[in-house]
Amino acid sequence: MLRTLLFWTLLMLVALPISAQPQLDYSQPFVCTSQLGFRTGSLKTVTLYGGQLTDSLPIQIPFFIQPIGNRQQRERPIPAAWDVPGNVFRYPINIGTGPYRAGSDPNNLSGGARYQGELRRIDTRWGPCWRGDFTEFQETGFYQIETEYGFTVPFVVEPFPYERLERGYLEYLYAQRSGVEIPGVRPAENADDARLFEDEQIYLPVAGGWNDAGDFRKWLFLTLPNLEALAQLATSGHPAFREAALAEMRWGNAYFHHMISDAGQVYEDVGGGVHRGAGDLADWWNENHPGVTAAGDHGVDNIPMNGNERHVRTTYNPLVQLEFVRYQALAARTLPAPDASNCLVLAHKAWRYHQAHPHDGRTLFLAEELLAALELFQAGGPEVDLNQIGTLTQHLLARQETRPATLSGYFLEADQADGFRSIAFSAEPALALLRLVELNPPGLRAEAARARKAVIRYIEQFLLADAATNPFGLTPYGIYLDPPFPEAQTFRPAGLGRGVRTFIHLFSDRPMPHGVGAVHLAHAYLMARAARALDRPAWAHAAERILQWSTGHNPAGLSLHTSIGFRHAIPANFANYRIPSAAMVGFLGYPDDQPYLETSHAIEWSTQEIWDVPFYYSIGIVTYLRGEE
Repeated sequence: MLRTLLFWTLLMLVALPISAQPQLDYSQPFVCTSQLGFRTGSLKTVTLYGGQLTDSLPIQIPFFIQPIGNRQQRERPIPAAWDVPGNVFRYPINIGTGPYRAGSDPNNLSGGARYQGELRRIDTRWGPCWRGDFTEFQETGFYQIETEYGFTVPFVVEPFPYERLERGYLEYLYAQRSGVEIPGVRPAENADDARLFEDEQIYLPVAGGWNDAGDFRKWLFLTLPNLEALAQLATSGHPAFREAALAEMRWGNAYFHHMISDAGQVYEDVGGGVHRGAGDLADWWNENHPGVTAAGDHGVDNIPMNGNERHVRTTYNPLVQLEFVRYQALAARTLPAPDASNCLVLAHKAWRYHQAHPHDGRTLFLAEELLAALELFQAGGPEVDLNQIGTLTQHLLARQETRPATLSGYFLEADQADGFRSIAFSAEPALALLRLVELNPPGLRAEAARARKAVIRYIEQFLLADAATNPFGLTPYGIYLDPPFPEAQTFRPAGLGRGVRTFIHLFSDRPMPHGVGAVHLAHAYLMARAARALDRPAWAHAAERILQWSTGHNPAGLSLHTSIGFRHAIPANFANYRIPSAAMVGFLGYPDDQPYLETSHAIEWSTQEIWDVPFYYSIGIVTYLRGEE
């Protein structure tokens, strides 16, 4: 306990307030790469954008990897007053400007460079850029990449630089704690949660847990998956973080354990602020994202049971119900006793309630049901049998498109009503099948073999096939059987008369412009995990490219993790921009499906909102990249 308190005391002392960094001048050339850095053995790339000079730049541009402080020699007029005998200091003004000195040998690695490579112009559907590869460079150190037209921000090359993400995730979650004061971040809030919507005489002691997205609401569907990321840190993370990960897991889980009724129903959220009836499920969901019509429940006084409390949403949500089963079963295999047995008891209780209250068959619910069944079975629960798992697997496999086409292997909704798309849970069907492959239980070997082929088809014929159409290897947002408003926005042909986009559509009858960084990171998590389970190392490289995109190697040159690097988009949250180490929802697309991120100092929730979801997928990626050296 003392070690945990000491850890968090030191952690919060070094957690500085987020400050806006200078944004890039996109009219000028700029050079971008991952601002976090690279594993010594990983894929390493760098990109230059030409701005207004694009049409005048050469086809090939040399680049140099420099230790911090080293630079190539430039042609610059130096005043005589500086050029005095014995002066050991370089002229310190405009140090990165001017052409390289005439007559210098470009192959001499002058300026102390450790490596020289070539940027080559490529013309893409996102416009021209110059791309260089330095994968073969594996010398550990702290570097910048220099070209005649600009520098990258500094980055590291080392065996495993991703502990910074692990540390940042723990900082972020701790700052999201609800019901207690987080010094330097937020005062004690919502310490008086809450009463039921249906019966305000019933009070639930559900203060605590985590807020979501920096705000005051406590969604279960978005915060329950934090348990898996914390379990990964507790078992596979850096040893210095494991005890803190377990402590954070216990903190969040205590709230979840209060959000289940005596009958076994798991409630959706506290503080959502909108009460909906049992028949409002369709209006409540958009792109498999529940809660899009939510408001907020504010103005409470932190005094329990005085009539001024927030509300617990009690409408049945099958996604929340099944997530609870899945993550409590997983927590039962991670936490020590007595927490483990408590988690398993509640997982069984929630599963029995689900069995008596089946869902409507949408693909997200089906995938979550299979994941819940598998985790409960793995935890030793008698409530699930192999026949049930086999039936769920067959139903999910039947949702996969297997016909040959430009893209194949993706999943569809029931009765082929549409392609399966989800802002927060895009990889869930494939992850459910991958989990069956990992467990490979006796009695289901044939189903596991089919699931293995389905995962390979999904990654190779859908994710990577479409990722090849853009210069950063981003996976698709989703398939559209009947693309909305095709006259106003671009859909690339996917075959079979269907369309595909890398980013979410802007125009629809129920628009939801939202950054889809979580979509790409969920796919990256799937690929990193499947790379290990199916021995496909190329998939791990594809996953790492997406993580590099998230940490700065993107057309905006900005890191989507505010704890990583030197240039970030400006984050938006309700805590006065003081939450440390946040992850943002990230890019959405222009109507023509080119990437868009708000880069001015204006605030718009569509790309700058902070969110748990990209962060816990990032931790999953890091978990499965560990040990790849």
